[in-house]
Amino acid sequence: MKKAFICSPFRGDIEGNTKRATYYAQITAGADEIPIVPHLYFPIFLDENDPNQRMKGIEMGLELMDMCDEVWVFGFKITEGMRFELEHAREKRKPVRLYDENFNRINIRTLDVDDRADHEYRSIVNGLKLMK
Repeated sequence: MKKAFICSPFRGDIEGNTKRATYYAQITAGADEIPIVPHLYFPIFLDENDPNQRMKGIEMGLELMDMCDEVWVFGFKITEGMRFELEHAREKRKPVRLYDENFNRINIRTLDVDDRADHEYRSIVNGLKLMK
């Protein structure tokens, strides 16, 4: 099975974002792919509010991303942590799939005119190895 690194928000609305990430993992597993979701796993034993532990978690997450076949990005809000992960995906030339918050694929051919994607979002995903 392929491994998909799930890139979705965590900080801010941690409870809501955890529920959404769990949903993304369930759908991914149902599609016979292995969801790799560090922000569901690492907060169990790392303190998100401790800067050193947070950075350790992000670093470990990048190691997991290196083992994945693809990166799946959810939503049009890109957090600081997601931005960092996507920069790593860009450097590693990882194939990236874009989804909205409801697990609908974002059409990269029409991304430039998609009202849901603002200028910041478009600039962040620019240069990624986007999959159709």
